[in-house]
Amino acid sequence: MLKFNRVVALALGTILLSSGAQAAKPEDVFKGRIIITDSRLPTRFASEGAFVQAVHRASIDKVWPTEEKGNDVAVWKFEYIAFFARPLNDNEITVKFWEIGGGSQKFVAGDEQYTRERGSRIFSASITVAKPEFDTNKQYLMTIESGSRVLAQTKFWLRGKGPKYTGKVEFSDEEAKQK
Repeated sequence: MLKFNRVVALALGTILLSSGAQAAKPEDVFKGRIIITDSRLPTRFASEGAFVQAVHRASIDKVWPTEEKGNDVAVWKFEYIAFFARPLNDNEITVKFWEIGGGSQKFVAGDEQYTRERGSRIFSASITVAKPEFDTNKQYLMTIESGSRVLAQTKFWLRGKGPKYTGKVEFSDEEAKQK
């Protein structure tokens, strides 16, 4: 299950006003990266430097479930904000997830999203992922693409309760006789 809330594309580059010394633009500091947070960032900051600091403080790489029932049900909700090196030349982007581990990657899910305006260098949204496509204690690669070009990416873990094992092994009479 992959569900996006209504896109909240932030045109923060035009909102942020710097007073005093000119700080590096967040789009330049984080270009090509997706930052995952467990709560939504404010839409306005006192300066570009304050925005950069807030993103650094809010950044996480482990997402814990908001709902978990046994081994069959797990739901993870999180916010993300993507920073692009160049302004978007399209209103459509594709968000993709890959399970990574053991030197390989397996495509899990993807969805098209629409930005509010062309030329933006920042995009943010809320997202909900769940079992069975996504699994507990696995690492994922999240990418945002335009056409076949990757614009931003991040790696993160989905955490939660794993399967419970008792350590008790039971053999049938036939299996026990074989040894």
